[in-house]
Amino acid sequence: MANITVYKFDKFSEKYSGIFAGVYNDFRQNASKDYNFELEPLVYEDFVKSVNEGLIECIILFEQDIPTGFLTYTTVISYSLELNIIHVIGDENTMQKRCLLLQKFLEENSELLPQKVVTYAVLGKQEEIVHELPKFGFSVINQSVMKFDFQNAGSTLSQTALPRLKNGFRLTSWDDKYFNAVTEIIHNSFKQATDAKFDPRFLSVSGCQDIILKIIGGIYGEFLKDETKILLYKEKPAGICFANLTNSSIANVPLVAVKENLRGKALGIYLLKTVVTEVWNSVLNGKRVLSEINATCDTNYLPAYKMYQAVGFNEEYSYKQAYR
Repeated sequence: MANITVYKFDKFSEKYSGIFAGVYNDFRQNASKDYNFELEPLVYEDFVKSVNEGLIECIILFEQDIPTGFLTYTTVISYSLELNIIHVIGDENTMQKRCLLLQKFLEENSELLPQKVVTYAVLGKQEEIVHELPKFGFSVINQSVMKFDFQNAGSTLSQTALPRLKNGFRLTSWDDKYFNAVTEIIHNSFKQATDAKFDPRFLSVSGCQDIILKIIGGIYGEFLKDETKILLYKEKPAGICFANLTNSSIANVPLVAVKENLRGKALGIYLLKTVVTEVWNSVLNGKRVLSEINATCDTNYLPAYKMYQAVGFNEEYSYKQAYR
């Protein structure tokens, strides 16, 4: 009689800390290559600590009582369940195992599903599950990771001609006194964007405040206050381009927005190029050692995609952003 594989699931607990270490470290060693992770995942001891503190939830897949895969997610964010990773070891029945883990995740959180958006950045090898996601109630948006390579920054930036700012416009660096006005710009710019489908904070002013507070508070990486630029018109904010560091060698543009009545005038390009130039100058001056600055945008939203291209960004890779 052929052996029948028996799959079991359980939440991570201290009793599994020994036998689960190998599975987690397999993911950690391959996070960059297989899943396009820019930040190095937590070392195992810190991962265990985060699970024990309730910051991360982890479901383990067992085959014949041996752990061979896992799914991690966070529930601490009030508006969403953020599914972080579905990782399985080996190449056998990987799609089946990913689907089993996803089904278990949905069952475990059935009471929260009516209240929260579920988000899942389907990175790298996880893409094999994309065609199965609609069966679990997910919709999918294409996201592009745009990269500006600092290796040829000087020549690339010189190729982009900036429009002259008309009278009444000027640029300034971030100042907290503009917080409320910038919040309104972000809210009005993104409340109908695809981003709001997987990050519902964009739908409300308070949600946008939360996003900005996390950017300037360093939650998403070191905030680059001086390089972040606000476009003023008659001394009132009319546009914003944030900048931060996602790790020691990579800068990031988390948000660019211009007031609706001023769009179509290349002001977004002006803001973005100014920020990229400022970050590049910090490299030239020896203030930082950076290899690139990147950003993420909806692949199908051509105005944003073309804005990044106009400044010299190229698409490094694309991925599926799932939500339900």
